[in-house]
Amino acid sequence: MGDKHIDYAQLMATVGRYIAKKNLSDVCVMEFEHGILIVGSALYDAGEDTRRRTETHVLSLDELKRMVKGG
Repeated sequence: MGDKHIDYAQLMATVGRYIAKKNLSDVCVMEFEHGILIVGSALYDAGEDTRRRTETHVLSLDELKRMVKGG
């Protein structure tokens, strides 16, 4: 893998922090060759009640590398 390799434990910890920051629940994380796909539910205020919406986030390999490094 060479330049593309990211330590898996660091990668998953970074993805976990991202999910927490976005306040997602019922999350599905899918790894693909060029990054990570995250799908989860987010709560939002809809006036008198709270509703849930599905959010999809795609993080590229370059974004993940920056996130792992703390950038």
